Amino acid sequence: MIYVLTLTYLTPRETVVAHMAEHKSWLREHGDQGRILLSGPRPEGGAVIVTADLDESQVHELIESDPWSKLGIAAYEQLSFEGRNASPGVITAAEPDDSVLLINVATTNNAAASVDALASAVDHVAASAAGFRGSRLLTSVEGDAIVNFAAWTDQKQFDAIFEDPEFTRRYQEFAQTTTSAKYRLYRTSRVITPNR
Repeated sequence: MIYVLTLTYLTPRETVVAHMAEHKSWLREHGDQGRILLSGPRPEGGAVIVTADLDESQVHELIESDPWSKLGIAAYEQLSFEGRNASPGVITAAEPDDSVLLINVATTNNAAASVDALASAVDHVAASAAGFRGSRLLTSVEGDAIVNFAAWTDQKQFDAIFEDPEFTRRYQEFAQTTTSAKYRLYRTSRVITPNR
């Protein structure tokens, strides 16, 4: 389950600030380990933390290890949900798994035509392929290259799309709009969060 943790301050602001460095160190440690996906202050006070896919005991251990929890600075409210959909690039697994990220880079003389053709192939995949988690199409600032950043449950599911004649036809149409194209599959090796 993905958890949204809402922190409410139980002490004066000065106490929160006095222990901010310890809390930020804790956030970074667990962010780098893939347990915390997102965190930040709320405008009305307090903070929010979004966890990776953790079980209840892991979330309890996470909360108990926070210096703010140990010192009684903040109380945590938990809301959990099953994270079924995520934007490509958002990895919700706390530990490395079989998921792969596709990075397909193509150079082009007509970025708009290349994006349209690739979007047609990706739209087909989105409607028909098992294991597809989503895609993000990017255009270079210079307009001479595009990137498809797509998430898949595993390499086997990705490889299966090349057995689909309709996908193959659409991908070939995309290839005709490019001057070159190359893709690779990647797995997460390490996560590094901001240290500020």
